[in-house]
Amino acid sequence: MEKVTLPTSLSRLVDLIDSTIKVEGKLSPKRAKEVVLEANVQLEDMMEYADFGHPVEDCYGRKLVYDAGNFEVMVMSWEPGDYSSIHNHGYTEWGVVQVFGNTHHFIYNLKNEKLSFAKKEMLPSGTAIKVNNALIHQMGNATTERYMTLHVYGANTLDEGITADAHNYDLEFDRIVLTCGGAFFNLPESAIHGIIGNVKPTREVFLHYAYLLMDYYNRQEQTDKIIDLKQHLLQKMESVIFENRNEILRV
Repeated sequence: MEKVTLPTSLSRLVDLIDSTIKVEGKLSPKRAKEVVLEANVQLEDMMEYADFGHPVEDCYGRKLVYDAGNFEVMVMSWEPGDYSSIHNHGYTEWGVVQVFGNTHHFIYNLKNEKLSFAKKEMLPSGTAIKVNNALIHQMGNATTERYMTLHVYGANTLDEGITADAHNYDLEFDRIVLTCGGAFFNLPESAIHGIIGNVKPTREVFLHYAYLLMDYYNRQEQTDKIIDLKQHLLQKMESVIFENRNEILRV
């Protein structure tokens, strides 16, 4: 493909990934992290792709920097209170997320349709984490400052559609949906390409998810649709909170 002109450190990142793949034949998440850190991407070079002030419905700003076919470089912009949905990364075989602000991060475990927490952490600014399609996670900005994150997703066996058919965990409706767009809450039907199964979150996971989702709804214009969604979510929260009520009362 025709080489686009990129800011200095982003151009260095793309060149390092290209040259490493040519020499080594493929990348692993571990090796990709080493390459990203070696590139030493600078925040000022990412500002050209900033998307602060994005629509609330989008959850966070999302801009494609470079698409080589076998890997993509993206930049995300996070306002205070922005959170992604729970998601994986489609066909991604190797990848890296580097944060340029203190980032709330949750990793999940899915077994027999049950979704539970595997890890909760705050990633200090500058941290880079490894990514592949087995990673189910969620990111967000719990601070009072806006910031950006760098995302690299790649595959050794594909030359396009790296993040296609990403799994989005729609816990409000106990389902996993496929999307080729952002990891957003309340995806419009046009962004959903299929439903691949059910998911049963633990009580802790659902209530955490519901808190973030309700905040997301509260920051939007209170249309009839949003009010209906909030009422549905409140009913589901009440059901989860009191699901063991009879057992508790008997004790």
